[in-house]
Amino acid sequence: MPVPGAIGTEQGPGRQHVNSAAARRLGQPAPTTPQKSAHQVLSNHRYHVAIDGLEQAAFSEVSGLSIETETLDFVEGGVNDRVLRLPVRSKVGNLTLKRGVVAGQQLLQWHLNIVQGYLDVRNVTVTVYQTSGAVLTRFELLQAYPVKWSGPQFTGNGDAVAVETLELAHAGFLQFSQ
Repeated sequence: MPVPGAIGTEQGPGRQHVNSAAARRLGQPAPTTPQKSAHQVLSNHRYHVAIDGLEQAAFSEVSGLSIETETLDFVEGGVNDRVLRLPVRSKVGNLTLKRGVVAGQQLLQWHLNIVQGYLDVRNVTVTVYQTSGAVLTRFELLQAYPVKWSGPQFTGNGDAVAVETLELAHAGFLQFSQ
């Protein structure tokens, strides 16, 4: 719908569109509409992992941030054309951390504490950064503890980096966006 006093301009809720043919007739350059991104895309290579009480914790791979909700199929009497699927409970997946083997054995020692019956829970923070270096989002894993540690695989003919893997169970996570 035309706006009084603005030739070739249309307005709607939250937008403005300028007719480029009308702008050319008036001797003005065709306007451009700035494109705004509704979402910022997470980069999967700019992140940092912090574990309470561990200073040497640089990881080459982080995986397993997941939540799964179980459902219950409910057949309602008199409704024969569909089955209702109701959410029952949700559970979080284990977080898997991989890194090159370093001199310290802090991750293995943490898991050995669990094996010996000492429940050593720690909060784990995964921070994701924008390419500019600013914090984009942060995941706080609550009450995490190791459930599996895998040492490196050694081969006589390889030159790959020795990698250790730590799998963590946790009570859930929170996401904080900046």
